[in-house]
Amino acid sequence: MSTTSPDLEQFLEVVSKVATSVATGAVADGWTAVESAGLPSLARDTAEEPDALHWLAHTVRVAAGSFPALAFVLAARYAADLALGEDSSQAPTFALRSHFSDPVVVIDPVPDLVVLLDIDNRTVETVTWAEVEATVRDTPRTGLAAVRWGEFAPPSTSRPTSSDPTTMLTPWDLLTGAALIGIAERAVALTQAYVLERKQFGVPIGSFAGLRALVAGMALRVEPVRAQLDRALDGLAPSDTVVALAGPAAVHNCLDAIQSHGGYGYIAEYPIAGLLRDAMSVQARSGGRRLHVARVAQRGLGDPAGARS
Repeated sequence: MSTTSPDLEQFLEVVSKVATSVATGAVADGWTAVESAGLPSLARDTAEEPDALHWLAHTVRVAAGSFPALAFVLAARYAADLALGEDSSQAPTFALRSHFSDPVVVIDPVPDLVVLLDIDNRTVETVTWAEVEATVRDTPRTGLAAVRWGEFAPPSTSRPTSSDPTTMLTPWDLLTGAALIGIAERAVALTQAYVLERKQFGVPIGSFAGLRALVAGMALRVEPVRAQLDRALDGLAPSDTVVALAGPAAVHNCLDAIQSHGGYGYIAEYPIAGLLRDAMSVQARSGGRRLHVARVAQRGLGDPAGARS
C-alpha cells in the first residue's frame, strides 16, 4: 500500500475540518468555506504534479468521511476539470449519460459547463449551463440530500471534445470509488464509537463477542478496497475494480452499522440510515454496480458480442 506524502497528510487535515464544519447544512450553504480552503480548484492547482490523482482521490475520500454530499460535488468538479484539461471552465461539473436516462447533475453551486461522458457511445461532450438551464428539472433524491440535483435532456448543440472516454472513466472510477471508501470508513468509525458508548447489563455492547465480530468484519471489508485504491492510483491495478468493490463495501458496511445500532439506526438523530442512502446514491451516480462488473468481466472474458459472432 502506498503512503501519502506529508504535504498531502497536512492538506487532508484541512479537508476533514472543512467537511466537518459544513456538514450540518446544504453543500451550497458552506461553499464559501469550501472555496476558501481551495478544494474546488484542486484539480487545476495540482495538474502538473505527478501525484495529482492521489491528492484528488484522497481529498474526496476524507471529505466523504464527514460529508458524503460534498465529496460527490468535488468528485464531479475534479472529473470535469480533468476531462477539459487546459480548456477547463471556471466551474464545470461531470455526469454520465446513457440511453436509460437523462444525465443528473449537481446544480447548486451552479456550474458554468457540464461534461457528459456517454457510456453507450463512448463519447465525451460538453454543454454550457446557459443552453440547458431553462429545461432543467429539479430531481430531489433521498441519498446525498444535501445536494441539489437537476436532470435535463442534452441538446443537439452539445459539443464533442478530444478527451478519450475510456481514459476519462479512470479518474471517475477512482474519485467515486474513493468517496465510497470514505463512506465505508465512516460507517466503521460511527459504529465503533457507538458500541463503546452504548451499555447493556452495565458493560459496553462492544464487549459482546458477536458484535465485536460484526464490527471487525466491517473494518476488514474496507482494508482491501483501500489498498486496491492505492494500487490503482499508482497505476498497478485497474480502476474499475476499485469502484466495483467499493460500492458493495460501503453499502454492506452501512447495513451492518444499522444492525449494530439496533433501532437507533433508523432514526434521524443517528446518521447511519442517511449514510446508507448516500452510499447507494454515490454507487448509482458512479455508473452503477452492473456497469463496473460488466467492465471487469469484459477485461477477463472479452466482449460478449464478439463471442457470439
